[in-house]
Amino acid sequence: MKSLISRFAKSPAPYMLALSLACVGHAQASSVLDDGVAAYRHGDFEKSASIFTPLADQGNATAQYLLSCQMINGAGVAANEDGGWKMMKASAGNKNPDASIVMARKLEASDASIDLIRTLYQQAADQNQTQAMLWLALDALDQGKADAAKQYLTHAWEAGDPRAATLLANRFTKSDTARYQYLRQAAEHGEMRAAAYLAEEAKTLGDTAEAVGWCAIATGLPGHHEDVDWKTIGDAVEKNCGQYDKDLEPKDRAANRERVDQFLARFFDGYQPWTPWRACAVK
Repeated sequence: MKSLISRFAKSPAPYMLALSLACVGHAQASSVLDDGVAAYRHGDFEKSASIFTPLADQGNATAQYLLSCQMINGAGVAANEDGGWKMMKASAGNKNPDASIVMARKLEASDASIDLIRTLYQQAADQNQTQAMLWLALDALDQGKADAAKQYLTHAWEAGDPRAATLLANRFTKSDTARYQYLRQAAEHGEMRAAAYLAEEAKTLGDTAEAVGWCAIATGLPGHHEDVDWKTIGDAVEKNCGQYDKDLEPKDRAANRERVDQFLARFFDGYQPWTPWRACAVK
């Protein structure tokens, strides 16, 4: 759990910006916090720590959360794991949803009380944190509470988490059409497991172009960045996806790959990537 900070600017995650300070007006306080968040986002950790410290001392949950990340990792401040975790706990106590998840994960690693872990995840879920909703859904399934699990997943999907759509597709749909719709929407938001399921569906239906296309997406195309190594991805796609049209004659295989290119072009034309939650990341 030590290494929490990485690639802030490229790894957005939702967080609360609520703040209540007695010594300054709400708008001014929010502006100060925003300055700290901006510095944190751009890696100016000394500046962000100088802004977060007085706010954290006054009980601001967001400042406590981000400053605890810096303290645990020694980013812009002297490393202080014990103090950092104490502040992370304080932030969770003040109901910061991200801190609640981090503390829940830490407790899971230490075999703590499941009721305490569940409480922390529920606290985050109550603030629309889909990462927590997914955990609670799986926990409900483990307890045989299917209706509760479906409710958590539905809320997570409504909040934009495509992983929830994949789970809804595989656990709760009653028709092939509904399952396909969930999986397709999830894949269109970068959920690669959904794309993998769709590749198998296309294979079953004999659509080799879509089978290769969905497999290519599942292999990692939606997750690429500007510094992507396309040769590595291309090699991985051929290794993982060539099975779907390997039995075609060379001429037919070439034509199929043209259809794959067209399929991928259509896919990316409407692609709306979703970024999963990561500890200590900010918008």
